[in-house]
Amino acid sequence: MRFLKKITAVLLCLCLLAGLSSAAFAAAKPAVRQGSSESTDPLGLFSDLIVDETQPENQQKTEIVKQVFARFINWLSDLFINRLLGKGLVSAVPAAKSVQSYESFDLNSYENFYPGHDTFLNAPAQGAAWRLGYGSSSILPDDFGKKGYAKGAYVPYLNGYEMYLDDDGEKEDLCLRTIVLDDGSGRGAAAFISVDCIGLANADVRQIRAAVADLAKANNIVSINVSATHIHTGIDSQGVWTNPLQNAAHNMVSNDVRYGVDRTFLQTVIRAARSSLEEAIGSMEAGKLLYSAMDITDYVFDRTPPTSLDPTLYKLEFLPNNSEATPTLIATFGCHPESASYDWFSYQDETGKTHLIDRRFSPDFIWSMEKVVNAAGYHFIFIQGNVGTNTSSRWRSNDGGLDQNAHDSAVRYGYEMGYLALTMSMTREERIRINEATGDRLGIDEYGDREGYTKWYDGLATVEAQEVAPFFNIAHKQFVCAIDNNVVAVLGKTAVADNLVLRSRLGQYYTVTEVGYLEFGTAVKVYISPGETFTELLKGGSGAAGFPYQPLREALGENTIIFDLMNDAAGYVANDAKFVMAGLQYDEASGELESDTWCLISFGKHTGSTFIGNFYDLVASKRDRA
Repeated sequence: MRFLKKITAVLLCLCLLAGLSSAAFAAAKPAVRQGSSESTDPLGLFSDLIVDETQPENQQKTEIVKQVFARFINWLSDLFINRLLGKGLVSAVPAAKSVQSYESFDLNSYENFYPGHDTFLNAPAQGAAWRLGYGSSSILPDDFGKKGYAKGAYVPYLNGYEMYLDDDGEKEDLCLRTIVLDDGSGRGAAAFISVDCIGLANADVRQIRAAVADLAKANNIVSINVSATHIHTGIDSQGVWTNPLQNAAHNMVSNDVRYGVDRTFLQTVIRAARSSLEEAIGSMEAGKLLYSAMDITDYVFDRTPPTSLDPTLYKLEFLPNNSEATPTLIATFGCHPESASYDWFSYQDETGKTHLIDRRFSPDFIWSMEKVVNAAGYHFIFIQGNVGTNTSSRWRSNDGGLDQNAHDSAVRYGYEMGYLALTMSMTREERIRINEATGDRLGIDEYGDREGYTKWYDGLATVEAQEVAPFFNIAHKQFVCAIDNNVVAVLGKTAVADNLVLRSRLGQYYTVTEVGYLEFGTAVKVYISPGETFTELLKGGSGAAGFPYQPLREALGENTIIFDLMNDAAGYVANDAKFVMAGLQYDEASGELESDTWCLISFGKHTGSTFIGNFYDLVASKRDRA
């Protein structure tokens, strides 16, 4: 995939080189430095350039030439792909009947938005105590295995009928997991629903909320959050892989809108959300909440410049006062669960039959991570963290030459992440005991002496778990967001994707999304993001240069983290100043140009500032009154 992307970027560059003027290269002047700009720079070619002052002058010139070249290519690609070809396409295709008028749309009347807590606390209320309930359910439709469902990643029309088997010979499952959390303050509880899928549009999140509205009202639930684990081998939950051309063609001519997401699957998700929420409400227990965080630099990496990464596994551990009740482990870190999706081609099933294309579904590392955690006696829920363009750095690694395919490596990665999450605050000896008690899933007894094999518990630091004071604050803000990416606008206009789409009289397209702010006591703050946030917006650095807002940790503190892909599937969220729809990025570390096409899946260039700006407005509206 990465090779194909590079070839595509090179071909694009070759096609556009004819329009490259010598003026772009004349920009190679060392006087221009990071953070500066020139009024005679309408294309933004000279602003925020990265220059290593320790390098010789000729090297500095080379760095500037590469950056200016990349920015010019990116400007041209946006011009041709987005503003000419994309705009022409979005203007030409007839709109589905689901598209609404921007001018007549009333956001305040848009149903099934939950604003969260009206007031924020700075300390626990009198008599406060944590209460948490857990529920889970399969989201495989009843006709799965008889009817083909599209795989939600990479290739349209790739319909499948079966799940992968794990290394116990057990069929994996696609699941939905729910927790309900309350602090006893009387302000209301919050529900967090995590779905094994690639993403769910805000319009579908609101359908889920509508289906559980009576439960929320009866149990004073004031915040309902639906997130995607972001697996790349699940059933298509965004509509772009399930008959996109046929659906678009149908919706251009018919009053009967045919949405991209399979309605049988969506209704299965909705029913699972309701049943798991009922289970969570019915299992509420009082207890204490512990927070801990572990450096997992060896397990994740950012594959796209400007490189920025939050290499941390965060854990909330709920321990019930009732010793017979099951504790719950809530884990979050930013990583695309995509390894299993690299098994595209020929495989043999358990009967020995050969298949030319691998159509099997899998929850990737989520399944095996949960398996380890369950074996230790815990409920488990994974909430996708600051995912950006981050992925696993342990794919087919750390296993001493074991013969494994991509799916097997995803399983082993999940086992190891499960062990790390379970044992953050344990000693090496305690970790060894946990490894044995949970079945030695990584086969240390069998493979531990193999050359190149490293035991997961060797060299791990022991981190302190802090008890979280029994109060939390959560609030949400909904808003209308412009869709500047015409590729996404076409998907919405034709109802291939499930997003609510609004069209202005001037032909601009919009959608509705939401951000949220969450505090767990004073231990950790959370930006609830509807997209896949580039980490420079969290941590800062050269990748944040030119962004109109402070990085999140600079504004809110180092204990700020991100829950991504929650309550929407908005695609990638980048720094406006460094937004690349399809083109090149300058890699500061290597000094080379890298292909970049991630923001083809994005609402557009100004999505980052729109989201973060609304988030800071939300924080100010609550914290200024607390």
